[in-house]
Amino acid sequence: MTDTLPSATPPAQPPAPDSGFCFTDPGCRTDVRVGALLVLAAVFLWLWWGPTVSSRIYLVGVPFLLAGVPLQAFEGRRSGRPGHPLKLGLVLLIGGGLMWPDLCYREQVGQALHVQEVAPLLVCAGAWMVAWWPLARSGEAARLRAERRALASAASAAPSGGVPA
Repeated sequence: MTDTLPSATPPAQPPAPDSGFCFTDPGCRTDVRVGALLVLAAVFLWLWWGPTVSSRIYLVGVPFLLAGVPLQAFEGRRSGRPGHPLKLGLVLLIGGGLMWPDLCYREQVGQALHVQEVAPLLVCAGAWMVAWWPLARSGEAARLRAERRALASAASAAPSGGVPA
């Protein structure tokens, strides 16, 4: 019985992640992604499924956002976890704000102006995501400062002259 020699080639690396379309940034919590998808589904399926079904879908998705976004922000502050959905929140906030005037209507001429609930629902979800960003951002800034301090202390502890000790 003979033993085989170990291979000189390095082990295969896993494939690099696809850099295609991404709904949120890498590191975003799954509950935030699911909640945002349900909120968007409720908004854009409003005309096909009607307000009753769409409101139920929205009410299923909102608890995911209400719990997931603060948890994402606290994890970002505590451990520097990336992926806070700031861009998604801005898109929902700005998109809902831009849709608001288009979704205003009157039942009859001379009556009060009404707005379909789609625009306020988008604005509320986007504002919730954006409101937590400063808390998550401060954690990322603290992590970067700690990394810079560690690099600076490692550089100052290294012997001068470039000669290894």
